[in-house]
Amino acid sequence: MNNNKIALVVIVYGKALEDAMTIQSLLSFEEKLEHLLIVNNGPAVIDENSAVLTSLAQKHHHVVLENQVQNKPLSWIYNDFIQQYDADYYVLFDDDTEINPEYQRKIFIMQGVNIELPKIISMNDKTQYYPLVDGVIEQKDGIISNAKEIFSIGSGLVISKDIKQYFIENKIELFDSHFALYGVDFSFFRKINHIAKQKNIIFSISSNTYIKHSLSRTEKETNAWRDKERLYDLVLTLKYYYSYAELRILKLFFKKILGGKIKDALLILSTAFNGAHPRCMNKVLND
Repeated sequence: MNNNKIALVVIVYGKALEDAMTIQSLLSFEEKLEHLLIVNNGPAVIDENSAVLTSLAQKHHHVVLENQVQNKPLSWIYNDFIQQYDADYYVLFDDDTEINPEYQRKIFIMQGVNIELPKIISMNDKTQYYPLVDGVIEQKDGIISNAKEIFSIGSGLVISKDIKQYFIENKIELFDSHFALYGVDFSFFRKINHIAKQKNIIFSISSNTYIKHSLSRTEKETNAWRDKERLYDLVLTLKYYYSYAELRILKLFFKKILGGKIKDALLILSTAFNGAHPRCMNKVLND
């Protein structure tokens, strides 16, 4: 068996390692990860002498914990992680995913695939939501071919070193650093879709695995914080990935004004003007 060198990152937020489902799954891996990076995105510091970390270090080759209690943007975490480590494949995870043995096995023996998109099944309603291929949920196993648009989420996403190299050589960010949370994963797919359409370069993209994941979109209760984050995503997506961006953003602005949502309207203007999520402004100012 030809085992791949796998570098895997888990972003933990608002919980102890013992309570993170993804971390518990990693303790059950039969194969050893080459690199395991755990990024604690706050708000409290995680003890580097944690018993869970000790167990993970006995299970995998290189285990690192980073406490980023300032809530580092996901795009920055993903880009830094892929840039920092040498591996055959790079795997991204949130802290609330159940990783099954089939997924574990397949990522270690994967060959000739540039991107693997696991089927994302919601833990809340047991329904599959991703990947989306030309707007339709992809339910079949195998290589995805002749697709105009492909989208999925970050958790469980597998990216090959060849993708990393292509982006480096063409001076493209894998994940758009203007985005902090929502829209980070879709920014990657927008670039992949653009490369396929404009450059006529077709990457080998497969969907041969599945994972169970906690999806915020399946939660029934409204959440003002999530609505605000989604609005940041929408404005930045219009600004950077759509034609007639200014007109589209103005239309959204007046829609909020007419609906009496003044705070949302002001957020739209400030985000469009600044060109980044508030947590990403340091990079924008330094560029």
